[in-house]
Amino acid sequence: MTLLLQLLLNALVNASIYSLLAVGFGLVYRSMRFFHIAFGSVYIIASYTVIAGMDISGFPLILSLAAGVLAGALSGVAMDKTVYLPLEKTGATPTILFIASLGIYILIVNLIALLFGNEVRILSRGIEPSLSIGSLIITRMQIVQFLAGWIIIILFWLVIRKNTFMKGIWALGETPTLVRVLGLPYGLMRTVVFALSSAFAGTASLLIALDVGIDPHVGMQALLTGAVAVIVGGVDVYWGWIGGAVILAVVQSMAVWQFSSRWNDLITFGILIAVLLFRPQGLFSPRKRREER
Repeated sequence: MTLLLQLLLNALVNASIYSLLAVGFGLVYRSMRFFHIAFGSVYIIASYTVIAGMDISGFPLILSLAAGVLAGALSGVAMDKTVYLPLEKTGATPTILFIASLGIYILIVNLIALLFGNEVRILSRGIEPSLSIGSLIITRMQIVQFLAGWIIIILFWLVIRKNTFMKGIWALGETPTLVRVLGLPYGLMRTVVFALSSAFAGTASLLIALDVGIDPHVGMQALLTGAVAVIVGGVDVYWGWIGGAVILAVVQSMAVWQFSSRWNDLITFGILIAVLLFRPQGLFSPRKRREER
């Protein structure tokens, strides 16, 4: 029972990180309606910016972390301005954007591996202090991950509900032509979507890298985690993304309890396939009437 409770505690921490990834991926997927694979490369850009800032420039950790989130946000916007937007202006389909995004991901991952090597790099030094809650143990970094993740998720939800501009961005994925017809700043809204999406990816990356380190190839796992959470929860429901993230975190912890962490990918994608087959709109999306499909 102690092991089960410990794994559930770990799942709540992991869910906060998965939720950041889900919101980051979901913002672009819902608004632009294409599979933004380069989201995984933004994830690693943020952490390797911190490594470059600390090791090469000698910046303090806090300043390097801020630079990492900023670099992630700027990289996402740059991808849109230099690749996605020009392609869309030529009439490119979501499939073409998907392939272009895959190309960006491969290019950036290999470039980072060439510059920094393939080994795992650790951002923090020393052993993390831990706190005992009865028979359960949680590290200081896990507490930071839990608080940072859930606070950001809740604050962003409040912003979406209260801010008119953010409501317009949320409507972008439903009626993109109406946004242009009404004269809303489509270009600015698009930039904000990619900047916010990338900032979420960068924040999740730094929270993980501070705990277990990072290597150039973990971006794909982060991408798939966010994508599966969004699709399982429901593309058009914000709290569905969070629900999908929580489900993934808990199921993975249960897999470790009963089997081994090696089964996590099988169980995760098993859930995805089951949802696509039996409830393709997502677990937390309202079922549409036949005439609305």
